Amino acid sequence: MKLKTYAMCCVAAWLAGPVLSLAAEPSAVNPSATQALAAYLPAEAAARDALLSSPWMQAARAEKDGWLARAKVMGAGPHEFTVRSTMQRRQDVGNGTRWHESMVSVETPLRFWGKRGLDADLEDKTQAYAELGYADAMHEGGRELIQLWFAYLNALAAEQNASTALDLTTKMQRMTQVQLKHGEVSKLDAELASAEQERTQAAVAVAQAQRVSAAAMLQRRFPALALPSASVLRDAPSLPTLAGGMGEMRQTYVDKNHELNLMRLQAQRLRLSADRASRERLPDPTVGVFSSRDKSGAETVNGVLLSVPLPGSAKWYHHSAAVADAQAASDKVALAEQQKSAAFEGLWATYQNKRQAAEQLKSAAQRQTVAADKSLKAYSLGEGSLADVLLIARMASDNLHAAQRMQLEVAELYALIRLDLHEMWDFDE
Repeated sequence: MKLKTYAMCCVAAWLAGPVLSLAAEPSAVNPSATQALAAYLPAEAAARDALLSSPWMQAARAEKDGWLARAKVMGAGPHEFTVRSTMQRRQDVGNGTRWHESMVSVETPLRFWGKRGLDADLEDKTQAYAELGYADAMHEGGRELIQLWFAYLNALAAEQNASTALDLTTKMQRMTQVQLKHGEVSKLDAELASAEQERTQAAVAVAQAQRVSAAAMLQRRFPALALPSASVLRDAPSLPTLAGGMGEMRQTYVDKNHELNLMRLQAQRLRLSADRASRERLPDPTVGVFSSRDKSGAETVNGVLLSVPLPGSAKWYHHSAAVADAQAASDKVALAEQQKSAAFEGLWATYQNKRQAAEQLKSAAQRQTVAADKSLKAYSLGEGSLADVLLIARMASDNLHAAQRMQLEVAELYALIRLDLHEMWDFDE
């Protein structure tokens, strides 16, 4: 009887020790959405420092500097000054006199036909493209940080759940061996307890491997960021519904989406490039000045140079290609807006449905816990078998872990939505 009471205590301890407090009802004063989400995530300052110190952002800064330099090239224009120098020898065949002669000229093409203004506009758009590209890199880095953070939390929850199950099955396996010697349980029950203990050992090994892998991914990608503690799982609150209408949020998402804005800027740059290619069909004249010394300095000649290239068909085709590229970029923007709008609608619906599913799984876990408690009481009164108690308790643990995973998925979705809406971690502004 003492052994049976000990078994009841073991199972009760398993059922009473959930990793994530899903069964707790919300308090009278619910925290705000920001506070609720902050319980799952690293501190904002720590996340910012981790992102800025990562190789990803260092590469993004270098790319930004490169685009800013290209912008200056566009503003400066393609033309440069050219210095020419010639030397020649003149000989009078009749009397054999020889002279040394030379000429020096300085010349440059001039940007006419509004090309200078278009180049300035291209410089502005390219600078904006560089800044937005850096902001997009910061945003995508934040998205990756959130995904790796929650991958570790899921792995940590799985390991804790598996470890709790192993503790129980180990105790039960030892107890059934003692009971078997006293003839209180059948050999089948003892074998089942041993098999269950081996199963949970394997589950712990798998969970530990997954947790170590998730930790390595997070720490190697963001070495400045400390790993989350188990308190994140224990103290995490429920998350609210999405405030505002879906249509309004979708429009905000489309307007602020970095990828879309980069595509829009690229389309604008290509339209300007097409206009620039059209003006290129009008040739830029080249002007300059020269000075020459003839007959060893006996004569000097000073003058101006003017040359006008005659454009060929290549410039026309170049302009046609630029117009086609600009049109293709505009069409891709329209397509991307449709795709992003549909993606956000799916993300919004997924969050709402998974949030509801998390509540239902929490309720199912609570009911399964009650059922496990009842089976334990029945076993203490001599009804049922130890195998039934272990099976029902394992089902309760599995249901609880499923509720934990769903709540973490909901928290991750909520964080990604708020990140995309620029309501959190807006480090690029």
